[in-house]
Amino acid sequence: MPSILGIGADIVKRARIESAIKRWGRRFTDRIFTPREQTYCFKFRDPSLHLAGRFAVKEALFKALGTGWSRGVAWKEIETTNAPSGRPQVAVTGRVKALLKEQGGGEIFVTISHDTDYSIGQVMITRSSSRRATPSPRPLPRRGGEGKKKARR
Repeated sequence: MPSILGIGADIVKRARIESAIKRWGRRFTDRIFTPREQTYCFKFRDPSLHLAGRFAVKEALFKALGTGWSRGVAWKEIETTNAPSGRPQVAVTGRVKALLKEQGGGEIFVTISHDTDYSIGQVMITRSSSRRATPSPRPLPRRGGEGKKKARR
């Protein structure tokens, strides 16, 4: 059974995306979303809600990888599409794909949900079955008073 490499979630206010589209237009959408993502979202009465969901997935995937917005990644290297059943799915390319491989990433699971004003994206990445789980390279924080010197009174 594969183990979990990372989990990420993000919530995006529809008005934030709507505002960016009004201010920047195609410059914004072309920088952030792939042509397929745009085609899918702009077929709806309120494309900003669906774009917000896809934006949330991109942010959630960065969190699941543990990179955040760094290490040379680009927005359009993460593309959310839908399977024929309607289930969202993610494809990665470029630097994001390389980071996923470096970390031993396997399958990417994604879900998107929308409300009137907000969209949420959640991502879970499993470890590749061909790679063993390795300890996290980040030191774990201390808990309670373990390892601390007691103050003199």
